[in-house]
Amino acid sequence: MILIATCSEYPHPTPNLEALVSALKAQGLDAAYLPWKTTPLETFVATDAVLPLCCWDYYDNPGRFLAWIDALEARGARLLNPPELLRWNFRKTYLLELAAAGLAVPKTFHLADASRETIAQRMEAEDWGTAVLKPVSSQNGHGIQKLDHAERARWSLESMTGEVLLQEFQADIGALGETTMTFIDGAFSHAVRRVLKPGEWRANPQYGITYERVAVSRDVIETAQAYIDHLPQTPLYARVDGLVRSTGFMLMELELIDPYLYLEFAPGSADVMARAILQRLG
Repeated sequence: MILIATCSEYPHPTPNLEALVSALKAQGLDAAYLPWKTTPLETFVATDAVLPLCCWDYYDNPGRFLAWIDALEARGARLLNPPELLRWNFRKTYLLELAAAGLAVPKTFHLADASRETIAQRMEAEDWGTAVLKPVSSQNGHGIQKLDHAERARWSLESMTGEVLLQEFQADIGALGETTMTFIDGAFSHAVRRVLKPGEWRANPQYGITYERVAVSRDVIETAQAYIDHLPQTPLYARVDGLVRSTGFMLMELELIDPYLYLEFAPGSADVMARAILQRLG
């Protein structure tokens, strides 16, 4: 049995999840989906493999989600992707590691606290008129803020406690949209572009984006592959999200925990994923 962990707000499968479950069953594998927050841990431990593909509600308690991953590993559950990759990806400080390796990411600073003074000083030092502030651990754009230095007296930082990341704002994201590239077992599968609403800068579903399958150049795929190749082991699934510019590709997020893989946009991709899962099970 393959169990896909979901969030409580999605009791029915998304088209992406439906495609994967059907493909797994076509390979002779039993597959189901259950919410991670309310399902007994033993249920996940007793299955052949756990995929946390739809745990989209961990943003409200990241510590609980990390403890869930730790408990599954301690009890011998088989997590795909592996727990060490999930923990690495859990903290967005991985962006600093990728930057140190020479891979393109927005200029990013890890701040110990989200005080107005600390943020303003860093923006002044970098000569940034606008920056993006985000929690170290979150997903789907929850908690992210765009800060204009000229309006620093009106910043609302009450919800941002503890360490944060401060990034240079990418002003062209509204026009470019965000290109997401799905990789299965380390190999490029397909790309989908998230088209932003006019005036919007957040490429997340709750902000009204639309989707279109796109073709990406070999150069863009090779650049995206470099982020995958940097990892200590090949992920079963990954999504490389970023900006495709004439000057090259820049990563915004590398998603290894619970990415929507857009399998319904690419006929046959769910079957490729199912075969990759079967191979990993040995």
